[in-house]
Amino acid sequence: MRSLLNDFFSLSERSRLHHRTWLNRLLASTLGFFMVASVSAAESRAEQATLQLPVKSELLVLDGTNAKDLDFKVEANGPISLTNVRHQIVFQLSDTVTNGGDRSRFTSKPFVLTFHPATGKHYSIDVPNLRDIRQAEAFNNNPTSKISLKDDKGEAVPYEFAILPSKGIQFGRNYAADVQKFNRTNSPAAASEFSGMGVFAETNTGFANATQNEETYGSAANKNDEANISASMLRYWFEKADPKTRKAFVNWAREQVSQ
Repeated sequence: MRSLLNDFFSLSERSRLHHRTWLNRLLASTLGFFMVASVSAAESRAEQATLQLPVKSELLVLDGTNAKDLDFKVEANGPISLTNVRHQIVFQLSDTVTNGGDRSRFTSKPFVLTFHPATGKHYSIDVPNLRDIRQAEAFNNNPTSKISLKDDKGEAVPYEFAILPSKGIQFGRNYAADVQKFNRTNSPAAASEFSGMGVFAETNTGFANATQNEETYGSAANKNDEANISASMLRYWFEKADPKTRKAFVNWAREQVSQ
């Protein structure tokens, strides 16, 4: 009996030690995973660039997505994290300015700014301080020369800029949809990757609509480079398309040439 009890206790002790060893290994593995994940997250944050919008401004669209639909929250007056690829920011200014002896609410036109940030850099969009309605309206009519993009050293950074076209007063405007149309134009600030054309075209009509609203959106276009940019866009979307869509486009193109 004593021998059996000794064997039982010995087995229990070995089992307890085995489970303790297994638990220690599990804890070590788990801690190691979280340490690696934390380091990776920190490195990822360090590699990201940030962009500071002007004070009293509102982000409308980022890379083709309405600000309210982004999968992360953009804090008021907080920096926007950007990766090392081309980005397109659509924003507008909104502030109270003097108008004679009164105070008026001024909201600028929507502005489109496209640029390619460098890893780990901080950027800011600078605009003049608008005190009265006359300054605000002058800025609204000619913002291009009054807006600048600077890095964390205060040095000017190259970018493309345009005013997002609009027709009259629009309530509940879907800015992302308008930006997609704008991105199908030849404006230097247009970014075809955010044009909403995930495939080249499903039908002939769909492809033809890639140049829709040219009267509205063509005002921002650089006409001198129109042919080169159009050819580049055609090539880009043709390479993105699947074989079926490519064939449909080729047939459509032949029909256009023969007309």
